[in-house]
Amino acid sequence: MRTISAATVAVVAWMCVVGTVCGFPAFNTPNSVDAAGNACPLVSRTGLECPRLCVQGYNDCPEAIRAPASCDGDKQLCDDGSCHASCAGVVNPCLCGMDAADGVGGTAAVYKACPAYAQTVSIEHYDPSIKDQQLEEACALAWSLEVSGNNKSSSDVAEWSSDATERRVWGVCPTAQERRLSFRESYCIAFYAIVGAEVVLYLAWHVYKSLREKGMALKTVLEADDGYEDSDGGKEKVEEGRRSETEEDTSEPMVLRGFDGSVAGAALYWLALASTAGWIVLLSVIVADYYGAVRGGEAYGMLANSDTSMAVFIFVWHVGGIWMLTILALAPRLRSYFRIACPLVRARVVQVEERRAAVVLMEGAHSRLTLLVSRVRAVLVRRFGLDIEVEACKVQTVRVPAGNNEEEESIVFIEHRCTRYVLDRRTGAFRRCSYSLGSTHRELLARRTGLDNNEAAHRAARLGENLLRVAVPAFPLALLREVRSYFYLYQTMCMYVWFYFNYYKMALVQLGVIVVAALIKVAIRLRSERKTKMLAERQSTCRVRRDGVWSDQPLDSAELVPGDVIAVDAGSEVMCDGCVLRGELVVDESALTGEAMPVRKLPLKDDDIAFDTNTSKMHTVYAGTRVVECVAGTEILVLRTRTDTDKGRLIQRILHPARYSFVFDEQLPVALLLLLTYGGLGFALTIWLMGHDVTSWFYGVFVVSEIMSPLLPAALVVGQSVAAQRLRSQRIYCVDLPRIMLAGKVRVFCFDKTGTLTKEGLEFYAAHHIDSAAFAPCETLDVAQLPGIVELGLASCHAVAEAGGELIGNPVDIEQFRASGWQRTNCDNVDSRIAPLVLDTLVPPHSRNNDNDSSNSSIGKNYARIHVIRRFEFEHARQSMSVAVLDAQTGHVHVFVKGSFERLRRMAHLDSVPADYDAVAARWAKQGCYVLALAHRDLGHIDDLDLEAVATRMPREELEAGCSLVSLVLFRNELRTDTTAAVAELKHGDTRTVMITGDNALTAVYIARQCGLVDVGARVLLGDMERSSEKGKDIAQLVWRDADTDAELECKAQAQTTTTIPDGCELAVTAAAFDYLAASGAIRNLLTDIRIFARMTPQGKAQCVRLHMERAVTAMCGDGGNDCGALRAAHVGLALSDSDASIVSPFSSGGRSVQACVVLLREGRAALATSLAGYKFLINYATTMSMLEIVQFYFSVIVPQAVWITVDSLVAVGLCIAVTQAQTARRLAPSRPTARLLGARTLASIWGQTVVNYSFLFGMMALLFRQSWFRCHEFDSRDIDTSLWWLLGDNYEAEIISIVCLFQFVNGAAVYNFGHRYRRTWITNYLLAVLYCGFMATISVLTLANPNRLGCLFRINCGDPDALVALGYARPAWHISPYNSPAGHNVLPHRFRWTLWALCVVNIVLCLAFERLVVLGPVGQLAKRWWTLRGTATQESTQNPRLRP
Repeated sequence: MRTISAATVAVVAWMCVVGTVCGFPAFNTPNSVDAAGNACPLVSRTGLECPRLCVQGYNDCPEAIRAPASCDGDKQLCDDGSCHASCAGVVNPCLCGMDAADGVGGTAAVYKACPAYAQTVSIEHYDPSIKDQQLEEACALAWSLEVSGNNKSSSDVAEWSSDATERRVWGVCPTAQERRLSFRESYCIAFYAIVGAEVVLYLAWHVYKSLREKGMALKTVLEADDGYEDSDGGKEKVEEGRRSETEEDTSEPMVLRGFDGSVAGAALYWLALASTAGWIVLLSVIVADYYGAVRGGEAYGMLANSDTSMAVFIFVWHVGGIWMLTILALAPRLRSYFRIACPLVRARVVQVEERRAAVVLMEGAHSRLTLLVSRVRAVLVRRFGLDIEVEACKVQTVRVPAGNNEEEESIVFIEHRCTRYVLDRRTGAFRRCSYSLGSTHRELLARRTGLDNNEAAHRAARLGENLLRVAVPAFPLALLREVRSYFYLYQTMCMYVWFYFNYYKMALVQLGVIVVAALIKVAIRLRSERKTKMLAERQSTCRVRRDGVWSDQPLDSAELVPGDVIAVDAGSEVMCDGCVLRGELVVDESALTGEAMPVRKLPLKDDDIAFDTNTSKMHTVYAGTRVVECVAGTEILVLRTRTDTDKGRLIQRILHPARYSFVFDEQLPVALLLLLTYGGLGFALTIWLMGHDVTSWFYGVFVVSEIMSPLLPAALVVGQSVAAQRLRSQRIYCVDLPRIMLAGKVRVFCFDKTGTLTKEGLEFYAAHHIDSAAFAPCETLDVAQLPGIVELGLASCHAVAEAGGELIGNPVDIEQFRASGWQRTNCDNVDSRIAPLVLDTLVPPHSRNNDNDSSNSSIGKNYARIHVIRRFEFEHARQSMSVAVLDAQTGHVHVFVKGSFERLRRMAHLDSVPADYDAVAARWAKQGCYVLALAHRDLGHIDDLDLEAVATRMPREELEAGCSLVSLVLFRNELRTDTTAAVAELKHGDTRTVMITGDNALTAVYIARQCGLVDVGARVLLGDMERSSEKGKDIAQLVWRDADTDAELECKAQAQTTTTIPDGCELAVTAAAFDYLAASGAIRNLLTDIRIFARMTPQGKAQCVRLHMERAVTAMCGDGGNDCGALRAAHVGLALSDSDASIVSPFSSGGRSVQACVVLLREGRAALATSLAGYKFLINYATTMSMLEIVQFYFSVIVPQAVWITVDSLVAVGLCIAVTQAQTARRLAPSRPTARLLGARTLASIWGQTVVNYSFLFGMMALLFRQSWFRCHEFDSRDIDTSLWWLLGDNYEAEIISIVCLFQFVNGAAVYNFGHRYRRTWITNYLLAVLYCGFMATISVLTLANPNRLGCLFRINCGDPDALVALGYARPAWHISPYNSPAGHNVLPHRFRWTLWALCVVNIVLCLAFERLVVLGPVGQLAKRWWTLRGTATQESTQNPRLRP
């Protein structure tokens, strides 16, 4: 692209120097010399019509045109030389539009017209410079009149004049004086008045506004999460802000500006909009006047004549375009400009400004030009605030009771992005509000009385209704917003030029394409917005406790506020985040987490344990969850509403996603800038070649519009749309189309393990029990064979509940409970002293029918049933859960703790830990087992304990202290059947695969080897933090060990920062090691060598993904549960879930197959390659079309209108669409397609085709000028009005240009459809193959066939019927419009037709060969290999090694 403009100048200069083909007016005169260099003889011209002859008496008419002596019947001979029933109203052509009395001396009135000559005449030596004299001479000879050879005109026939006295004069009227526009007409004066008044009004407003705003503090900066918090005591403090565990902090300060309304400003604002519409209407009126649609069918009826009309159109086009461009640029702030800025406390409207977050990926973009333009653009964007989103928020007021008296308080607020900001009258700023309800369980339980109505109304006024209202515009408004962009403005202005210049047919075609594309985009966006609206605006009802009593009627969930206490029923949907105060319930959280298993929620305990929604999930219900089952009287305390809930933030992220931009998007402005520069050069050349008049401006705009094709944006995104449709057919759904192309550049693919690489569920495998700090000789597969205390722990240490006859809870817990064989039962016949404390009652399998069966005593199991009296749910931070159970048979209270084997090793009694504990646990983990540990503590007999204290008040740490290890609990997690094949194909596709899991590191290593993530036999070094004593201090150090042998790496310090990893060696780290490396900064040196990240928290997963994103385009695949943060953070997130939470991920798949990752990358690469192909096709179209136009302007010819329409509609539109239909490659190629529009391969492809095509076009014209049958028969347009462009194509020059360029246009689609590695062979693109072969066959017929209907339609190899008969062809039976050519035809000789066709075939073959063998073939591969080696050396020198698959 950088060389196209310079090359064009060089080519034109070469043409002028050589002089063979150069046809600048100063260097070439048509029909001057023949092929041998001899002067051309004048050619013959036939079929010319004679002018009328005017005589004083009909006796003076020559015999050939003698007037009839008498007329038939009642008719009479009139002055036009014909018989009419009445001469009234008959126009005498000899008066030339004058009245009879206008002639000087009345002499003009004596002339009458002889009848028209019925035949035509011929001129043997036709000279366009004296064509009128030659025609008069030929007609005089035909009428046997005397002719004077000296004057080349008849001796007794004079030229027409108003005072002529000769017997005969030629009826050639003098050119009438064109009607001129004085520019003082009423509509002109109205235009001046309107524009002048607007200018004065706008200037006056600016002065007035400046004076009113002088000296005011006009803005307030609101930091992220800035706000104030109300507690019951009325204390206000700055809010610290709350963020979910999966949400990264990318907020920037908001700027708030206050504005007051102004009637005059509002009127001027609407006047500005009306003026915009006015310019559009004015352009439309000028176009209509061109076609005579303004004043009764008279062309130029309003603007007088063609030149004036064109000049006015050009003026209005420029001024109107600048006006609309300005309005478009200022649109976000335009309304506020016509308001008066004021302090926020007095504002009626607040303008909120937020900087738009964007992630720019310049991976692979080493072009200095690109980086320079990006930096310049970044400076301009920052300088003019083009990256700032502006929203005008109306200031609203609501009145609420101020206290127990009748007084009311006014609360002033604005709504921005579904969040309410309240005016703080002390500071004069708008801030967010939140309410502190307590930080511990006891403080929250103290809120069980709920709110009074006044306080609820006060909070509702400050927080807003508990409903996120999503405004979905009507279709017309959405369409208006869609077309309100810069490129649509460019397209509109191009369409106006085409409509004005009688190119309305093609304008209608492209306008139709643009409108259809806009309609489709709007329809897709509205469908997505309606889906979001349905998700956001869900409502339910519930009973609320207000003023200490429960409401009689259910209250709408939109009226809930923090502090409310609500009662829920089974089947209802919770519309707020809250905590359970009383009772218990089972909820379905699949809409948020994707987990289909219902979750049990328990009430808060009356203790001082700190409450947090992330760590106290067993007590927390979330907005968007559905109540499956609940105990009567279940009460929930509302904690958060609206956008403070997890669901609210999810909706916000959907409505306002972060913008990603990578090298394709960054280089697009540079490419457009170069195209615009090239178009400017073409415009200048056109103005020069076409004669510096107003007509040449239109031709110049045609050149620019062909170079900067209005279809270019559609070509760049149509590949994404096709890919999205193909993904949808494979159950992969996309909510962000530009991410599809980003998927084509993915270099790192991160995977969650459980539920992603492996199957969703875990299967109980065995228990390896511990007795006296020693492991049993082998594991036990049958739970019934385990020691009693281990069986008791497996049966009770879980959080399994039952709803509707189905077990609910954590899948691991359910699998464990099922394996135990125990069952849940009701709590009947329970001692009344302990009944209130019992949470669950469990019975063993041998006690189902007889609880007192003593058969179990043989194996030392003397329990009959147990009661769970205390349960602590699993917490990620503690990596454990625990229960306290009462053995009804023995009366003993047991505590069981279950969790990760590493965690329980640290918390268990040291005397109970076997010496080989770590080795045995590691051995099981290496075999792919999910390893948990079980610990036990006997609190003693019930008579010796305060059972109520154990069940309610004893802290968790005290309850779990002193436990002894009793067993390892083993589960198997099987791989999905397609995981191994998918990982292998990803690695074959040069994509690095990484595992980020919350599971144990050794289990992760085993699974990684099983699925091929780590090569079989590869050495894995596991980094973990181990505690050791150094200088008397117990410190944690990073230790690297061999995952198979557990041998410690000798040089630990070097391993922490080394960037050279031995071949065949992979790294794995635990979360502790990851945190240590991240804190020390060494993680970036080791990141590309770490294959497995284990024991990662949701926050750690997101952080790990973001670190990879610093190095390369990164994808993340998970199940949409605790990896939502990582899915959202990644460049390309794929959720194997169809839950609502998966919407935060750009892609989701209901198929839950890892193969979806491969499909996504294949389609992404194909979409990227297709978009590049469409881009190159249209650039090739632009370069070919621009040279076509410059060459035709050089010769003052225009290719036939049918050719224009075919090229701009069928070829450009049809083939551009066909290119996008290329089939996706069946396998991932070992490389990614380029995304650089200005990359070496892209430029080589475009420039190579351009050089070949230009060479053949110039060569064909040179060949034409060497033909003897053509020289001296060249087209001479000196007697043609160049504004009538459709009359300039009936000649050999336009014919040759048409044929050559048609072949080149069509062949460009085949050239750029080569599948290479990312798409299948081009022949499988059936639409393109059909169109290509059809177009090629049609063009070949046009080139080779004798005159026929098709050729005459295209004005190729055709001519006037008489001319064709003279050439030996049969007279055509179809209508042919008269040829605008002296020869009357442009039929090529047979031999030249075949020569021309053969050379065009050579052109086609050379273009295909260059693309396939040079750009994509051995030459291109060699150049790429050299560049890769050079780049690898550069990367190594900059400590940035190449990523290993």
